[in-house]
Amino acid sequence: MHRLCALGAIAVALVGLLGCGPATLSRSATPSATPSTPTPSPTATPGPDTQTVSVLATGVGSYALAAIPVAILRNDASAHAAEAVVVHFVTRRSGGGRLGELDSVPVNIVAGEMLAVSADCTDVCNNAVATDATVTVGMWVTSHGAAPTGGPGSYKCGTCRSGHGYGEVSSTVAASGLGSGAAVATFAVCKNVAGGIVGAGNTQLVWPGGDSLAVTIPVVVNDRPAACEVGASTGW
Repeated sequence: MHRLCALGAIAVALVGLLGCGPATLSRSATPSATPSTPTPSPTATPGPDTQTVSVLATGVGSYALAAIPVAILRNDASAHAAEAVVVHFVTRRSGGGRLGELDSVPVNIVAGEMLAVSADCTDVCNNAVATDATVTVGMWVTSHGAAPTGGPGSYKCGTCRSGHGYGEVSSTVAASGLGSGAAVATFAVCKNVAGGIVGAGNTQLVWPGGDSLAVTIPVVVNDRPAACEVGASTGW
């Protein structure tokens, strides 16, 4: 009887133990995947435009009391036109001494264009052999009016003696969209076989209308040129 009671007590104890609730299993948390957002590559933005006008070359055509200093300009901008560009010339005698100084008429130069700009000087520039040239720009613009263009010119000697003296350059200036009555400045520059400037000239005219015009520009040359070129500008 005592053994049965002992077994019963053990059975009760076992039942009590087995009667506990189910065990809870602990799991390490699985990290949820974070969707990656692609980073767009930076979009290249164009840098600021180069708003400068460079002087590529200078020279002087000189004969008797006349001297025509000239500077070949280039608009370095790719999207802006240079408006009211004025060239300030300081002419020099042989040996570098300073002679006279003067300004060109204002010109307009579209983006990327090259233009030879000259001015007429008498007396104070007598026997000039070289010139310094500095440039001022009135304004930079992104829209502009008609822009005349020239091209190669045909040279004819006038009072040339051994190539030195007066002559003239003939060419055609194109100006699509330019209305009649507009003031146009035309320029000619002449070079030797090595590309050096030996003469220049300029004249101003009133545009008669149409898309092109034949022009003749008086020039002063130090030597017979191998080639001449004509350019033009108008006000906007």
